[in-house]
Amino acid sequence: MANKVISKTACLLALALLLSVASLLPTHAQTQTKEELARIEQELAAQKAAAQSLEKKEKATEEEIEALRDKLIAASENLQDKGNQQEDLETRLVALEKETVLRDTALKESRKRLALLTRLLIQFSRQPAEVFVLREQSPDDHIHRTIVLRSMLPRLREETSTLAKELDNYAQLQNQTESQKRLVTAAQQNLQWQRHNLDEMIKTRQGRLQKTAAEKEALARQLDSLTNEAKDLRQLMEKVSHSSWNRTIGKSTPARKGGAKSPIKMPVAGKIIRNFGDKDDFGIVSDGLTLSAPAGSPVIAPQAGRVMFAGVFRGYGKAIILQHDGGRHSFMSGFSRIDADVGQNVTGGEPLGILPTKGEGKAELYFEWRQGSQPVNPI
Repeated sequence: MANKVISKTACLLALALLLSVASLLPTHAQTQTKEELARIEQELAAQKAAAQSLEKKEKATEEEIEALRDKLIAASENLQDKGNQQEDLETRLVALEKETVLRDTALKESRKRLALLTRLLIQFSRQPAEVFVLREQSPDDHIHRTIVLRSMLPRLREETSTLAKELDNYAQLQNQTESQKRLVTAAQQNLQWQRHNLDEMIKTRQGRLQKTAAEKEALARQLDSLTNEAKDLRQLMEKVSHSSWNRTIGKSTPARKGGAKSPIKMPVAGKIIRNFGDKDDFGIVSDGLTLSAPAGSPVIAPQAGRVMFAGVFRGYGKAIILQHDGGRHSFMSGFSRIDADVGQNVTGGEPLGILPTKGEGKAELYFEWRQGSQPVNPI
């Protein structure tokens, strides 16, 4: 934009100089000067029109990006909700399947008991009356046998009734399980569509903010140098917060909404499995939160900020550092894919990437919030 202003100024100076000299020139020379003036005026008009067109395009792009951001935030929130709903549906399905196995075992035991009682009754019923008359048994034995037979009948009725109820319950449970499977399948398809929709919008956003190949290559070299120099996270945070790094990563993308007064959002919709200040498996006190979320969940910006680092860092895997207003920074690691570029401004709630999907690893995110160089609890 500065070069355009200098070019316009130069043209205007040239025009003024030609006008001042024109009166001193002969008629033929004045004709040539008028032609030169007309050419310069045409060039000025063309440059002005080009500048206005470029300004309109830039404004339209900014408006498009802003509208896209709002859609991305809404889509990310919806996808997080859908992911949690999917997890709940799958948990319910697992519980139903376990209950089905238990009911099936109980049903088999009831059938065995009923079969045993039925077999005993059949054996008694098949013996003719003469057998009991001819056998040398006391009347007490006959009475005892009769009592036993009569006592078995209520038990048989009870077992039959129990089995009938268990069969009915088992059938209902199977229907519930099949219905739950259909819900899970439908939810999975919807979730896949939502993810595809979000991915397409992210591609559109990144396309509007696209850096040139040369800019990307230069920035990649700078990032490699930065990660090699930083021995730990503290050093990395110090380096990216330095003003020289802001100059290195160049002009930022269109301004973001929100600031220091905006509430801090959780980067993923999940459960906190390790709190700030808790010790990890190695006995080291955690400077942040570790969150577990559904596989493939989107990771969002906790607050409006600028992407200062996006890449792989030692021991943390794929990570992002955001710079926020008021000298604050956030650090997030555990990404399967990063969808933001260094130097990009983001709004709170805007997607930055995704967690590992099923089969890729644990869907866990480490989230750290710093005031200056000091880690603080984000909640």
